[in-house]
Amino acid sequence: MATVKDHYDSFLGSVYSWILGDFDNARRKSEAFFSELSLAPGNDSVAVDLGCGPGCQSLPLAGLGYKVLAIDFCQPLLDELCERAGDLPIEPVCDDLRNFAKHLPGPADLIVCMGDTLVHLPDTNSVRIVIDDVCNALKPGGRFVYAIRDYVSFVPEATQRFIPIRADDQQIFTCFLDYRDDVVHVHDLLYSRIDGAWQMTISDYLKLRLDTSKINGQLADHGLHIEALQEQDGMIFVVASKPL
Repeated sequence: MATVKDHYDSFLGSVYSWILGDFDNARRKSEAFFSELSLAPGNDSVAVDLGCGPGCQSLPLAGLGYKVLAIDFCQPLLDELCERAGDLPIEPVCDDLRNFAKHLPGPADLIVCMGDTLVHLPDTNSVRIVIDDVCNALKPGGRFVYAIRDYVSFVPEATQRFIPIRADDQQIFTCFLDYRDDVVHVHDLLYSRIDGAWQMTISDYLKLRLDTSKINGQLADHGLHIEALQEQDGMIFVVASKPL
């Protein structure tokens, strides 16, 4: 079984943006989401995008006026971000998100961790450490925004465990989920049409089954206030703020 990083480096990174379908549409969704938060960055406001991928969140945040520290462990995805960023104030960093604080020159105004990134950490202790670091890295009045897929309240069975992701004339991508007590064993299957014949590639890895109530409890222990919690398309979005 591959580690999450190996899975992205050798398999998922090269097709990640294709899986998204329409990058501009994904970017616009992030823009709309951040617009609802009424973000008002100053000239020197800093945002951190943990697990930034190809830039669905980093680009809108930079467009709002943040200086963005964009961290991901998959260099091909960072390369895509750089191609799209142009002159926007985005600093791409190829590193494990657990090391994000080492790359921050000072406290951050905003930290986001979207797209199911937290569940890619190796264990719940790593999640607790990252949340501690996030709380410590925020300025007073700063916000933490995260999203995770709901792997707790519903456990798919039988054919529900097979999820078609995207298909076109040249590629078909689907995944199979095997739920265990604390993790989901993910099998990603990619069919590629090469020289007129279909070839299958499979890679598997583990995702954590994280409970937002536990994460939010840890945020509350640090004094953060949960401003909003909403669910959309199986994803849970949480906005927390650090008191002044």
